[in-house]
Amino acid sequence: MRCRANVIMNLRPAFGVQAVAEMIEKNASVIQGNCFGFVLIPLTIAQIENPLDYVRKAKTLMDRKKHSLESQCTFYAAQLFLKFFGYKGAAKLAQRVPYQTTLALSNVIGPHEEISCAGHPLEFVAPTCSGYPTGIMVHVCSYAKKLTFTIAVNEGIVPDLNQLGDDFIDSFMLIKEAADLAKLGTKVD
Repeated sequence: MRCRANVIMNLRPAFGVQAVAEMIEKNASVIQGNCFGFVLIPLTIAQIENPLDYVRKAKTLMDRKKHSLESQCTFYAAQLFLKFFGYKGAAKLAQRVPYQTTLALSNVIGPHEEISCAGHPLEFVAPTCSGYPTGIMVHVCSYAKKLTFTIAVNEGIVPDLNQLGDDFIDSFMLIKEAADLAKLGTKVD
């Protein structure tokens, strides 16, 4: 079984809240428009004795992909394709990538401190999108030292949504338990 993940990467430098406010004040064109690329990651589906080995392998692979030119190449290829074939051609190309992947991942860095909207404090931030044709889309958002996972599933591809949710929770609990045991210096069975 071939499974691939499409990981969307922001190519803009990470600005702080103050820096963005200053740029808006100065009417800077730096923050106009989207600037993102993607990388394709092969997914390994296996039962591993120590769940942290899977995490370490994934981290090594993602670090290597982040430092490669793959995401920048996909961004510039999309820009070139847009110039040559227009919006319709670019839209057809943009649809092909998600149809060839099993899983889409994105992460958003949120504010470090709690914020409020119209005087009401926000408990969590959960970004998502609809109409993406992959089997599973996972958004991870950090906000005030909390992580929120938003999972969107194509019901035609994943028939049992409850089982998928349970599997996600079980996997995270196995990883958490293995990390806790590793802190104590004991071997995971």
